[in-house]
Amino acid sequence: MKPYTELAESYDYLLRHVDYDQWYFYISSLMIRYVNDPRTVLELGCGTGKFGPKFSAEEFIIYGIDNSLDMLRVAKIRAFKNFRVICADMKNFALSKKIDFIFSVHDTMNYFLTYSDLKSVLRSVRGVMHDKSIFMFDITTSHNIDKNFDGKTTEYHFRGSSIEWSNTFDRKKSLVKSTLTFTTPEGASTTETHFQRIYRINQIKKILASEKFIILDIFGDYGFSDPDDKTVMINFITRKS
Repeated sequence: MKPYTELAESYDYLLRHVDYDQWYFYISSLMIRYVNDPRTVLELGCGTGKFGPKFSAEEFIIYGIDNSLDMLRVAKIRAFKNFRVICADMKNFALSKKIDFIFSVHDTMNYFLTYSDLKSVLRSVRGVMHDKSIFMFDITTSHNIDKNFDGKTTEYHFRGSSIEWSNTFDRKKSLVKSTLTFTTPEGASTTETHFQRIYRINQIKKILASEKFIILDIFGDYGFSDPDDKTVMINFITRKS
């Protein structure tokens, strides 16, 4: 089953521990810090659209792009006022206007498993940027996978169904495999498999340079300090050269 098909309905439940208000505060503070008078925002990999209403409530025009129709069906419930959602592939999308602030979080970029795929994303992003636009994104780290995911299985219960989430990390290939098995109260099961690649900072720097992006800052764990070997998420703030 395609990733984020069965998961879409229970996604917000599985992430109910996430403080989206605090996360939004950080993302929007970066936007204000690096963009002069921002008006338009684009989220890549918007999922169920948790950030859209927050930007919209503060009078920003925000678009959310995702390639999962099932996730966007959930997001569409939240798409009101200045928030719109679009089904598109991050590797090949275009908009009719330039965007002031583009962001992609929650390790969305790790889902692109090759340099070629990441470069395609960056080319699409460049296409919607003007000279002063900012692109902020994160990547997850091998430390996060080692500490919190590799070899671990977690079981959840949602609306009478069970969800088993197991993870393995192939260090040689730098690939994380996540398998989610959904079982209904009647015993019927479906499975989704997700793959992510773990990138090092120097690899991302090389890819950004090849696509003519300038790195303004690199922070760790949604703060304003440099990442270190205990960092869970690395945040890149960039603009096109």
